[in-house]
Parts: sequence; structure tokens; C-alpha cells
Amino acid sequence: MSVPTDNRRRVLYLQSNSEIGGSDVCLLRMVEALDRSRFDPLVVLPSDGPLTGALRERGASLFILREMMKLTTRKGKLYYLRYLYNYPKAVGKILRIIRGERIDVVHSNTLHNLHGFLAARLARRPHVWHVREIVLQSRFFRRLELALARRYADRVVAMSGAIAEAFRDGGAPPPRQLRIIPDGIDTERFHPRNSGDRIRSELGIEAGAPVVGLVCRLDHWKGVEVFLRAAAVVRSRLPEARYLVVGGPVEGQEKFAARMIGLAGALGLDGFVHFTGWRYGPGDMPEVHAALDVLVLASTWPEPFGLVLLEAMATGRPVVATRHGGPVEICAEGETALLVPPRDADAMADTIVALLRDPHRARSMGAAGRARVLQLFDHRRYGRELQLLYEEVLMSPGT
Repeated sequence: MSVPTDNRRRVLYLQSNSEIGGSDVCLLRMVEALDRSRFDPLVVLPSDGPLTGALRERGASLFILREMMKLTTRKGKLYYLRYLYNYPKAVGKILRIIRGERIDVVHSNTLHNLHGFLAARLARRPHVWHVREIVLQSRFFRRLELALARRYADRVVAMSGAIAEAFRDGGAPPPRQLRIIPDGIDTERFHPRNSGDRIRSELGIEAGAPVVGLVCRLDHWKGVEVFLRAAAVVRSRLPEARYLVVGGPVEGQEKFAARMIGLAGALGLDGFVHFTGWRYGPGDMPEVHAALDVLVLASTWPEPFGLVLLEAMATGRPVVATRHGGPVEICAEGETALLVPPRDADAMADTIVALLRDPHRARSMGAAGRARVLQLFDHRRYGRELQLLYEEVLMSPGT
């Protein structure tokens, strides 16, 4: 127990996995954005993982709570039974943390964490529910989670307008406590001055070879298959190009990841595409983006936001993204990015080839992308908005 000895407000973040996916990196960015003279971050995770070390490096106090399982539709009925069995245990332990650590605000960092709202209510603490998903897998769970967020959050934060639209499901008006706060990034860490030489050297990519990257966890909706099929088409036109798939499988998707590696071989991409797994963490991402000539976001379902787009744009790299969800808001089409239809590998390939064959256009788009990030998505703006939101709920809890 770390009893506070100053007047800082203590924020308890609840995160239902310990990977380095989108919501995990967003949690890391929230912790980085806090003014430590005013706020003290504490984080509850279900296990050790790539995220834990990064959070400790940033001075967050960590609690590992294995009973805090993530609600998911992927693992079958037995998982649901385990989830229900562990749910009251997890809520009870979170409640003890809230009371023992004198927590001021509880912040659930994903719609799929259903423990925070009840623990905060029992402790009579304000609850912020951060919605980072567009839930398409299950209509039942989408309605359940959105209804709980409406009812039991003092503030609901959507990271994009595309996410906020989910609250209009069935024609319902958005909740009065809804706020749209786009995530931000550190534009000094992600900068055109960065070098990608170390990444290229470690992966054995020769100097001067154009590199196209997909940065995502290996989940079925991230469009890995579309990217690989596009890469095979690009290879037939630009045999000197190389490809990176940066990110590993999520729990339960290991077979899918193995299938994608097999598909790359079947498409004749052995030696041309590098699957890095979780080799590169958040601290490596500035160099990863610097190693690329083009960043691709290939999601087949609407991407809730698209943090990797901001990272690439801030690094001065042009991006190719699917035309739905968050990328439509983040990107200025034709100016900072080229958008393609989802699941269209040929259109993706044509767009990648066009950028690689026109370095002047690629540089212009990269420069415009950085300017857009500086204007709209800087982490200092994000930190200010987040802290103002905490002050709102602390001044008027329950409103």
C-alpha cells in the first residue's frame, strides 16, 4: 500500500490485458500525459506482460489482479463461467485497492472492462469509462456494455466520433456525459529526424530498399491477410520492396498468426516479409516508423481510432488506410493519406505502388501529415483535456 503524502489526486486505471495493442498503448500515453504535480497514476492489470515494464518506467504503481478477466466472445462458454466465478472476487479486490490507496477517480480504459463501474459505485468514487472499441462481434454484448456505460459512468470518453456513433444505436440520443477526446502523441518522440537504421539492420533489410509496414496485433480483423495479398501484387511490380508486420498474436489468436505466416510463404513472400512478433515494444516504435517508407492500416472492420496513423504521420511518413472508422477522421484524404476500400488488396497494392514510385508525393504527404498531427493530436492538448475531465468529475461526482 502506498498511502499518499501530498495533495495529488490519485487515478486508478483498469486495463483488462497486458499486451501492446491499441488500448494498451493508449493507457501508456494517458499515464505519460498526466501532470505529476497534480495527479498520481495507479494501474490494475490482469497479468505481467509487455505493458508492465513500460508502465513502471513511467512511474505508475501497478497491481496484478488475475481475477480481472476481459469480457470476450472468443473463448466459449467455459470462459464465461470462469469470468462469472471470478467477477465478484475481482470487484472486491479492486474495491479494497480503491479504499486502501485512497483513490479519487476510477478510470476504466476499455468498454470491455465491466469491473470498474461496480467497484467505483460501491466505493462512492467518480467513474470515467473510456470507450476505445466499435463492438461488432455481438449485438447483445454491445447493447449491454453501452447501457452500462450510459448508466454507471460519470463521464463516458469516446476517442473518436466513429465510436461515439455507437451510442446512437437504435436511434437513442447520446448520453449527456459523453465526451469525444482524441488521443494524442508526443511529437518530439515521433519525429522525421528519427533513424530507422537499427530496425533495418536487425531485420537484414538492405540500405535503400523501400519498406512497407503494417503495425498491429495479429488479430483477424486487422487485415493482415489483405496486406499480405497486396504485398504479393506489389512484389510483382517492385521486387526490391520489403514488408514488415510488426506485432504479435493476441491470446486466443495464435492459430490465426501461424496461418498468416503460412500464407506469406504460399504467396511467395518468404524473405520479403518480416514478422517481428512482439520483438518491438512502445519504446521502439519511433524507430520502427522511421524505418518505413509507407505505413499501412488494413483493418477490415471499422478501426475505432488508428493510433499508428498518428505515429507514422508525426514521423513524416505517408499512410495508406482503409476508408472507414477512425482513419476518415484522422486523415485528410489525398493530402496526408490515401484511403482504400476495406478488403480490397488490389486497390491497396495500386496505392502502395503509386506512393513508392513517386517519392516527391510521398514526402509531401508525410510533411502534411506531421503538420496535421501537430495541429490536432499533440499529447499536450490531450493531457490538458484529460485532466480537465478529471477535475469536472471531482467537482461534481455523479453528474
